This record gives sequence, structure tokens and C-alpha cells, in this order.
Amino acid sequence: MKVLVIDATHGGLILSEAFTKRGNNVTCIDVYKKLKKEDIEKYSKDFQIKQELPNSFNEYDLIVVPVHFPFNRNSNKVITHHEAVKMLIGNNIDFPIVEITGSFGKTTSIKCAISLLRRKFSILCLISNEILFIDRNNESILLNNNSTTPANIIKAIELCPRRPDIAIFEVSLGGTGLADLGIIKNVYDNYPIAKGTSSALEAKLSMIRNKKPEGKILLNADDPLLRNISIKNCQYFSTNSICEIYAKDITVTSNMIKFIAKFNGFITINGPLYSEVLVEAINKPIGRQHIENIIVGISIAKFFDNIEEKIEIPNHVFDDKMIIEDPDYPIILNKSPAINEKVVERSIRDYLELFPPIRLEIGGKLKTTCGIINIEKLAQIINNSPFEEVFLFDEIGNAIRPLVKKKIVDHNRRKLPILRIERS
Repeated sequence: MKVLVIDATHGGLILSEAFTKRGNNVTCIDVYKKLKKEDIEKYSKDFQIKQELPNSFNEYDLIVVPVHFPFNRNSNKVITHHEAVKMLIGNNIDFPIVEITGSFGKTTSIKCAISLLRRKFSILCLISNEILFIDRNNESILLNNNSTTPANIIKAIELCPRRPDIAIFEVSLGGTGLADLGIIKNVYDNYPIAKGTSSALEAKLSMIRNKKPEGKILLNADDPLLRNISIKNCQYFSTNSICEIYAKDITVTSNMIKFIAKFNGFITINGPLYSEVLVEAINKPIGRQHIENIIVGISIAKFFDNIEEKIEIPNHVFDDKMIIEDPDYPIILNKSPAINEKVVERSIRDYLELFPPIRLEIGGKLKTTCGIINIEKLAQIINNSPFEEVFLFDEIGNAIRPLVKKKIVDHNRRKLPILRIERS
């Protein structure tokens, strides 16, 4: 079979290798011309690499296109990178899988789930910047500085030292159809992709379109773009309304998040679940966005195992994502490659529930493995906030400075508390 794989940068090389190993004649298009000369020489030994799309696609039996790339998909020989992953490895999977897509908080949810499951299960995990294998008390980094492009699921399985008990994969912009439980954690901002021919919501809904017949779907009832979807085996979670999984009796302070996670007929791998879990996260995490993160993490854990009815989420789960660095010198830090305009908006809202609007520090990288941030929207959010002063730093700070109408100050921290948001 003649296969054309478009976009070498975002997983195309991995897919091309996999199709080649199965005896196909593969051409991979480096549409963004990002491959180094040595990479082209290396991979050209196994399949063709070109930098321009062909004038005609008639000679190809299969065309594999990423969801973010504009392409006429009105042909049954055109599939996405997500669908290619299932085509390539779907018949070889003999362990249960969770896939999670969304706009933010996915990695925190996965780390929460791992903290609850690792005592009983070995876990293969794909998250932003890392592929991990957790075997009870041992944790191995199989790869780092990786993205969550769907092709990296293939890479994760190839690198895994042995068959895991379960796998949890963070997947960018949709689902592959491998999942026993597919989660769309949030969308909120339905930005255009593929030069306006598609959208973030349309892409992420592939978690539903691609699901296997017996697969379960978990959606965010608090997201207006998701709350009215109704399909077979679809369930909901919420932080403020009653559904299959919801939070109640919520307490949020500067040193504690506490709530009860209620499971109201949640369909797990072992059948329907009716139970309550008392959840506490103490000293480090700040804000209501972590309730959503935690409840998704607990739901993943409950899907596989009826965990204990009272749990404390360990602080390492939160990394540097919306945490308090020192209660006596209050600097609230949110540092992540996934920082976008909606994350900034949510972080400001959560911060202002607990602290006065004294100083906002914001900056970091314009482009990360999670894409590019919208500077104009970000400036609008900052200008509409009540902060007295703003400190700007790094690439984002330099780019946004002409658009910020707030009082811009230097690094000298004369006033506290501080909200610091850094795109890493």
C-alpha cells in the first residue's frame, strides 16, 4: 500500500516508521520544513521524505493528515494521525487504556490518578514532556521533552519495558479510539484550527467519533460546549451540578482544598459505582480549577479500582501548577507549557477568590509543545483585571508590553501577595 503521511514534525516520522515496518511504501511530507539535514538522511534510508505536497494524490492508497492541517477530507482514503494510531496498533493492545484530551489540567489529573493507582497497578503514561512507566514504587522516565501528539502513543508502547496493567495517555486535540475510557476534560475556548476549516471542539470530539463500541466517554458538565452531548456510554462530571460524578461540600482556602466526590452510577470497568470519597489537598494547591483536576483524576482511579473512601492528594501531583510557594511570603505560581489565555483567566479568578489584586507577574515562552499563545487576547485579560501593577518577563513579556495598559513595574517585589504565571 502506498501511504502519504503529512507533517513530519508532529508525529509524522513515528507514523511513517510504523507504516514502513508493516511493509508499506511510505512518503512523509515535512510541510513545515523543520527537519534537520541529519534527520532527513537518517529516515530517508527507510522511507521517502519530501518537503512539498504532491500535485496529485491519486497514486496514494492512504493519506494520513493531522487534525490541525487544512486538507480536503472528503475521501475514505484520508484519515487523521489519531485514526492512524488505532489502525497501526489497535489489534495489538491487551491492556485497558484511558485517553484524556482538553485545554488544560490534563497532566495534573493524570498525576492524581497515578498517585492513587500505583500501589496496585503498573502504569504506562504519556503526559506533556514525559513518557513514564510506573511499577509500584519504581518510576522510569522513558522519554522527555515530548509532546502529546497521538503518534507518541506508539512511541510509549515501543519504549515500555513490559506489558503494563493499565495505560493513561494525554492526547492533543482528540482521541484515537483505543480508549476504554475517553475523557474530554474541557474545551471552553473553541479556537479555529486548520486555517479556519475546523475548530478545537470539532477536533476534540473525535474522542467520541473514534471510540470503540464498548468504550466509555466522560465529559465536563460545567463546559457549555460539552454539557448537552448525549450518546451511548457517555457520562458527566461536574464541580457544581448533580450528574454521574460530582463534587459537593466544597471548601477552598489559602491552605486547603476539601470536598466530597460523589459517584452516582458511574460505569467503571467493574460495573456501576455508587460511593462517596472525602478528598483533601493541603498546603500547596490553590483555587477551584484543582477541584476539576482532582475529580477527573479520582474518576480515572475509580474506573479501575474502588479506592479508599478518604484520600489526601500528595503535593507533588500539582508540580508548579497554581500552587502557593510560601504561605508566609505569598507568591502563587502557575508554571506550565499549557498556559493559554483561558488558563490565565481561570488562574486570576481563582487567585482573586483568596487574595487581593496587588501584583501580577506574567511571561515565559511564546511557543511551547502546546502551541502558541494569543497575545492580543492575553493583553485584554490583563487590562480587564483589577491588579494594581504588572511585571512582564521573557518572550511573552516583550511581546505583550506595548498592549498592556496597566502600571508596568520592575522585578523588585515591594508588594505582596503576587500571582506569577509562567509559560515554560
